[in-house]
Amino acid sequence: MPHHSSSRHIVIRAASLVLLGGASLGWPASPLHAQGAPRPAPRPRTVVIDSISVIDVDARRVTPMQNIVIRDDSIVAVQPASATLPDSIDERVPGRGLFAIPGLVDHHVHLTPGMARALERGARGGVTMVQAMAGDNRTAGEYARAAMSKEIIAPEIAYASVMAGPNFFTDPRFIGASLGYAPGKAPWAQAISSETDVALAVAAARGSGAEVLKLYAMLDSTIVATFTAEAHKQGMRVVAHGTTFPARPLQLAGAGVDVLTHAPYLSWQGAPELRPEDSWKRIEGPYAKVRADGPELLAVLTAMKAHGTYLEPTLWVFARDGVKPEVAKWGAALAVRAQAAGIPILAGTDGFVGPDSVPLPYIHRELQLLVEAGLTPAAALATATTVPARAMRRERTHGVIAAGRVADIVLLEGNPLADIRNTTRIRQVVLRGRPLPR
Repeated sequence: MPHHSSSRHIVIRAASLVLLGGASLGWPASPLHAQGAPRPAPRPRTVVIDSISVIDVDARRVTPMQNIVIRDDSIVAVQPASATLPDSIDERVPGRGLFAIPGLVDHHVHLTPGMARALERGARGGVTMVQAMAGDNRTAGEYARAAMSKEIIAPEIAYASVMAGPNFFTDPRFIGASLGYAPGKAPWAQAISSETDVALAVAAARGSGAEVLKLYAMLDSTIVATFTAEAHKQGMRVVAHGTTFPARPLQLAGAGVDVLTHAPYLSWQGAPELRPEDSWKRIEGPYAKVRADGPELLAVLTAMKAHGTYLEPTLWVFARDGVKPEVAKWGAALAVRAQAAGIPILAGTDGFVGPDSVPLPYIHRELQLLVEAGLTPAAALATATTVPARAMRRERTHGVIAAGRVADIVLLEGNPLADIRNTTRIRQVVLRGRPLPR
């Protein structure tokens, strides 16, 4: 090993510590080959949550007095409390009088350096998986690795690469997320046009670790269709803003994108003309002229249903102080219309967690807003559990409490099927089989 390699290792390790917000990672002090003979695999750790009521979200059913048996990070059994338990139990979690739901998913967050504490707050607040929707994938990748190796307490993290028209990369957010690259040249934040090598651009996005290609703005329908087809060919999912200017929602659904995000942006379907530069004012949709239950949106929802497109309304981000009330109202109305039309709804906040004065992650408020709009508590709960598991291609491992699934479980003091506000009454969270200290 050249002399400078060891110095480089130290610099990289120090940089990772800064990225994670000063978290103590517990990495080995010496290379693995210097630590002697391989150690035997540790004995599996068994946790039992006893006598709890288990909620089946899709069936809208509560089964009382169940034991959930967990081995390492997986559920191995959900059985009546009277059933025989394993001989060796490392930890028992009392569940009598409590309700168990699958860990919650926030399908729309953004990650920046120094967020280790925010990620921990999110996990302790019931969010066990997130979809990061644009940012620096060097940051997202390091968080994802540290979370899965249990070096930090954090949700499981999937992340996206973003693509937009060349003129959009003057946005300072993308400049900051691509330091070291010219604007629009980072593999995870690419400026694209009809001249772009499509297969190479998608391969670079995928090579950054992204599962999702996010189509952002200043993209026409031909580019959207071309990149969507290539992304699917390479095994990526595609999320698009509700309008990508000039491509309209109907064209995006027809192109086969997997998710349309930000419900109010779909109002632009009814605009007489769209130009790329209109993307800068995308929140200023024609809400007064285009009804969420009007014919323009009916055509969009019909296309979404036909193509299996998900809608991610992101109600919370539009319901914040300072946003025009008609924006949130229009988005909520469309969310209810879409759900009634059979469009699967995803809960995403575009915010994740707030300051310390806001104790719980914003996903709880997102679910409340969906119920206030007209969804049932069960339908709202599905938007953060079973639906994202399917959308993120994790339906065999996540989203329900059953044998063989990852042990991401939230223990509640009230039944959220009766009142969605009960998701905030958290007694304890089990994160990948690990009961987090309260």
